[in-house]
Amino acid sequence: MSQQRLLDIKNGYNFRELGGYQTEDGRFVKWNKVLRSGELSELSDSDLAFLEDYGINFDVDLRSDTERQKASDKLPKKTKFIANPVFNSGHDKTERQYAEQYMDDATRGKQNMINSYQSMVTSPSAQKAFKNLFKTLLANTDDGAVLFHCAQGKDRTGLSAAFFLFALGVDEETIKKDYLLSKEAMKPFIQVKIDQYSKYGMTEELRQNLHDLYTVDESYFDAAMVTIKAKYGNINNFLHEFIGLTDDDIAKLKEIYLTD
Repeated sequence: MSQQRLLDIKNGYNFRELGGYQTEDGRFVKWNKVLRSGELSELSDSDLAFLEDYGINFDVDLRSDTERQKASDKLPKKTKFIANPVFNSGHDKTERQYAEQYMDDATRGKQNMINSYQSMVTSPSAQKAFKNLFKTLLANTDDGAVLFHCAQGKDRTGLSAAFFLFALGVDEETIKKDYLLSKEAMKPFIQVKIDQYSKYGMTEELRQNLHDLYTVDESYFDAAMVTIKAKYGNINNFLHEFIGLTDDDIAKLKEIYLTD
């Protein structure tokens, strides 16, 4: 397998490797063990063959029940599917209702994203989902990889990746840079959404909101980190108290996913 950050998936967005990052103790995250991505509903046969060759043991879907029903994952053979919603509400508006919600106030999209990131580090549903994700990561002791994803692979997936890398001992600056890679990866998707919603009348406010809703931003990431540090003191306490990782769990994660 090649060691590249952005994977060659034709019919999907934001498929990325988490291997190669250096930890603060000088080790490195193994390649070909953890992938992060957007949804898997449009994958081509060649995409599925690529992921099958990659050896995906688990597909952890962080989307809501409604999102999954609208766009079910296509899975490589022998991959175990795990439904694991971070939020199970808020994805039930029609396209028109969604357009109307963001038509007038250009700040609404960014504020909603900040609120969402704060909820992801405080809400019981998010807590349950992150606990389940780490159970799967801890169970991936054979050769092969875990893939986790949401709709665009940037928010629920972005924080999941951050918490995974924090648990392995990667520094916050490196983790934020990985998170912000979604900014470039999502540019084509933002244009798709602008085209999609133009039929309802495209205002400058709606255009700005669509950009803010379908990109990532330092202010989103920082909103989660500030909330974590205010409530738990530091990320290590958060991993233990909110996600429920023990010292033994973290040692096992490092054994599975790190190399010299």
